Amino acid sequence: MAISIRRLSDVLASTESGRLYRIEVFLQADDPRRAAPPPIDTRYILRTTDGEHVMALGDKRYRLKSGEILTALTPPSQET
Repeated sequence: MAISIRRLSDVLASTESGRLYRIEVFLQADDPRRAAPPPIDTRYILRTTDGEHVMALGDKRYRLKSGEILTALTPPSQET
């Protein structure tokens, strides 16, 4: 059985005090040959760039392992 880890995206988030974190989002699947939708044995891995694990709370909110709450920042609009 092969394990595949694929980086999906990054999220910029901030604490109430204004400290910024970049949260890296990875997808881990036990069998990368399966087609969409992702198989049941798939999980998301969230961590800061420093390697601290992050838990998604929903609605753009995250919790660090330390208990600190982060809120995702809205990306700037790209008007042309």
